[in-house]
Amino acid sequence: MTQFPLTLSSDFINAFLEATEVAAKDAKPLLRQAGILDEVLHETTGRVRGEQFATLYRLIAAKLDDELPNLLIRPLRGGAMKFALLSIINAPTMGVAMHRYSRILRLTVHDFEVKLIQGTEVSRLVIVEPAEGRQCKTMAIEMILKVFHGLASWLIGREIPLLRVDFDFDAPLYAQDFRNLFPGPVFFNQGASQLVLDSRQLKLRIQRNQQDVRQFLARDPCDWLCASFKDVLVTHQVREHLLQPGGGSASIDDIARQLKMSTRTLCRKLDAEHTCFKQVKDALRRDLAIDKLNNSDLPMTRIAQELGFEEVSSFHRAFRAWTGTTPGTYRQGKDN
Repeated sequence: MTQFPLTLSSDFINAFLEATEVAAKDAKPLLRQAGILDEVLHETTGRVRGEQFATLYRLIAAKLDDELPNLLIRPLRGGAMKFALLSIINAPTMGVAMHRYSRILRLTVHDFEVKLIQGTEVSRLVIVEPAEGRQCKTMAIEMILKVFHGLASWLIGREIPLLRVDFDFDAPLYAQDFRNLFPGPVFFNQGASQLVLDSRQLKLRIQRNQQDVRQFLARDPCDWLCASFKDVLVTHQVREHLLQPGGGSASIDDIARQLKMSTRTLCRKLDAEHTCFKQVKDALRRDLAIDKLNNSDLPMTRIAQELGFEEVSSFHRAFRAWTGTTPGTYRQGKDN
């Protein structure tokens, strides 16, 4: 699979900042250090690279000395992830490691309990909240499920596909971001917040050792947050084919043939994932543009051509619609 950088919406970043309760005057220098532009956050179409968010997350966690920054009723002090990793790194299988991690969290987190319920064919990692109601912030539920999945994937050295991801609350404004954060279909207003996976995944052997822990901690939270996923959703499969040489000019009929399905079936599957071919293609061009602006010195004319725009002005208009800022402004702010 082609590796491609994660991007997140301004709605997601703003919701995270609100949840952490970091004052605006304190957030501004942290945003600058992370290379996140104010104008991007002020636009509903703004996009932020996963690496930028990971840096922001790390800065806020360090400032508050809280590894789930202000998301729980009590801080999860710095060093919690290190202690957990050292406690689970010698587990024989991913299932054993996840069970151990859930028990460690039981000692440190008072807002909910995480239970690994193993079945013959399907297993669930379930968030069990107090009978009297939710104590933590909603984003804590989202983040802890992401931590479990990202950590498990890192331990076995490959991304773990999910049968489904359930949340027991309404879809937030940034619900579309979960298609990038989790490699499986996401549902809201369910009976519980949980990850659902094939039980065979729990038998996979751990591929990491204690020497790997130091690198993981140095990059924290990148390796549990920004991992790229295997193509599970049809959306991801379409995206992968569009990334192939010459794929940018492919029509929906071309992609349907490559996926060995009819165009009508492809449209129906994309609709079930709340998207369409045009949206997938536009989102890919957006992320490719962000990647090229951040990781190359190519002139705007060349980037516009590679993305299939006949004129630079058309590229500028599209990029502003995608991110809330111009390509030039975005490139100038990448090193801030």
